[in-house]
Amino acid sequence: MKIITVMSDEHSFHMMSFVKSFRNSVLKTPNLDRLAAESTVFDSCYTPCPLCAPARGSFISGRYVHRTGTWDNSTPYDGKVLGLSQYLTGFGIPYINIGKTHFHPQGSYGFTFQRQEGFMEHADIGCFFRDQKTGRIGAEKRFEKIGLKTEESHDDKVLASGLSWLEEHGREKDWYLYLGFLDPHFPFYVKKEYWDYYEKQIPEIPDALKPPFSSLNESLDWLRTYFKCESLPEDTVRKLLIGYHCAIAQLDERLGILLDKVDALGLKDQVIFCYTSDHGEQLGYHGLWWKCCMFEESAHVPMIVRLPGGKSRRVEAPVNLTDWFPTVCDYMGLPIPGSLDGQSLRPFMETGENPGHQDFSFSEYHAHGIPHAMFMIRFKQYKYVYYCSDSPQLFDLEHDPGENHNLLEISQDSQELYMDKKQNIFFPSSAEAGEIVRQCHERLLSVCDPHEADARAKEFQRRMKDHLGIAEYRTDMMDCPVPHPEAWG
Repeated sequence: MKIITVMSDEHSFHMMSFVKSFRNSVLKTPNLDRLAAESTVFDSCYTPCPLCAPARGSFISGRYVHRTGTWDNSTPYDGKVLGLSQYLTGFGIPYINIGKTHFHPQGSYGFTFQRQEGFMEHADIGCFFRDQKTGRIGAEKRFEKIGLKTEESHDDKVLASGLSWLEEHGREKDWYLYLGFLDPHFPFYVKKEYWDYYEKQIPEIPDALKPPFSSLNESLDWLRTYFKCESLPEDTVRKLLIGYHCAIAQLDERLGILLDKVDALGLKDQVIFCYTSDHGEQLGYHGLWWKCCMFEESAHVPMIVRLPGGKSRRVEAPVNLTDWFPTVCDYMGLPIPGSLDGQSLRPFMETGENPGHQDFSFSEYHAHGIPHAMFMIRFKQYKYVYYCSDSPQLFDLEHDPGENHNLLEISQDSQELYMDKKQNIFFPSSAEAGEIVRQCHERLLSVCDPHEADARAKEFQRRMKDHLGIAEYRTDMMDCPVPHPEAWG
């Protein structure tokens, strides 16, 4: 079996034009739309962590963050926990890695071939100061790095290397090709034609990006402070919206070129083609930027898989990026390791049903910007967010896709349906919400003890801080190398 996996960086599920959403009213993604029309689209796929390095470690290992120990962007995956690349090459199946991994530069991964790996060289030291409500060093510069593309980018090189490898080796028997793009992650250096188009399409920012933000709690307020997004000027927000749309357009263009090459080589009916992303971009919704939270913009990611034959299917059931490792094993005819947290998606793709798959998706966050961990359970149409230091949240995504109404803030004395008169939306009674919370929390505990995982992450971060000799959060520490894997224990 031949498999191509494309992973972008920071692409929210809703930011594809075939997904009808209030968030993407002017976006055009013809190649993603084309792929979706021939694929299984998982409408409820979630990242195991809304942050680069932890998410990617879980993706390749098929295990949740609290099991891999890749807690933050200072603890990148290093290959000590069995990964898909090692597993495939152990069976003689080539694993080709081209593009961003965000893995440890001193790790061992068993890649058969590699280019532009994008290893994580420097520790993101903010994770060592989670107990301080402070702004991230240099966070404001992220909002300034917007401009026109003037030279060959990382993603151009990744695409060229991928096309070249396919031209030379694509017709060989079995292989796994991974391509890791940076778009649509900040910074935004984009083609003039895209900027000119979206600048006209986005004359002002939507009301949802303007205060007040009713869904914030203390933990999320800490995130706003950390990422310095408490008082962004509206003209800056508009430029960021334009830039994100342009970066998605560039990603879509490269994806189209790749799909065309697969067709030209006669491989379309021989290749499983998967497109996904490590996490989303909050994009100003709920007053937040970057990711690092459990709102849909950050935690809900694309998962589009085209099988030979190209049958179109939509799957509503919640799934996770950790499911990809066992899915690949299933199609490669290899035994699925029993230690994985993910489960094969093959039955979903071939029949639309998968009764053996767990009925919820899980995500967790233990990194910079908040003092204690947060966890998410997506179950039925509900999203349950559990904070180790704040009251939980419960959102009904079917009736409240913008996640503006925490059902647990409804009076516990009321047994009547709650009605948002402005939107004419009815929500469950408090008694019904309580039962949903019970079911969600039961599923959370089936995965981990959240407070034990929180304590373990913070103890690890304390040890790494001491190992690196970091006493203060200072600019001159930003080039600190990631700790050597031997320090992790």
